[in-house]
Amino acid sequence: MSDQLKQFIDDNREAFDADNPDPQILKKLKKQLTENNQTKKIYAARVLPWAAAVAGLIILSSIVSYFVFRKNTDNVVADKLPPVNIEEKTGIPDPVYAKEAWHFQELIGLQQAELRQVEKEQPELYRQFAGDINTLDSAYRILKTKLTVNPNTEMLLEAMIQNLQFQSDLLNRQLLIIREIKQKSKAHEKSTS
Repeated sequence: MSDQLKQFIDDNREAFDADNPDPQILKKLKKQLTENNQTKKIYAARVLPWAAAVAGLIILSSIVSYFVFRKNTDNVVADKLPPVNIEEKTGIPDPVYAKEAWHFQELIGLQQAELRQVEKEQPELYRQFAGDINTLDSAYRILKTKLTVNPNTEMLLEAMIQNLQFQSDLLNRQLLIIREIKQKSKAHEKSTS
């Protein structure tokens, strides 16, 4: 508190304390409070932890089923298609890192496709989420360009894989946020109707 304000309050304390409110005001307040104070049951819903767990389970099961189903169909389709050179597709010369990057890139593609479905409903949120992903993706592309000129390729490859993991984790969180928003809006619609 400033010194001038404190001095003013100290100088005028008697004037402040001399005025008392009308006793009728207190009676009116008590009456209003007792009229409006009806006993209501309030149910504390702990939906959010369960919703997050269910959403995580759905995401995990869809990812696992996608890879299991894809693995089974790959064997059938692999006979008909020419072999895919993963190192060439990913631009990563090391086959172990290339395979890992390939899987992350496919997962990220699926997650981004799911995220694009929200673009029409919530364009501002989609733009913000896409901006976050584009930032990580541009960092990945910078790492990829440095791969050809950097002598320490293993450290750079690990950074690239970690970037892909960050992208996938970020997309998972964004999709969870979208699901929570949808659940809240559905709950709000139910409560208003």
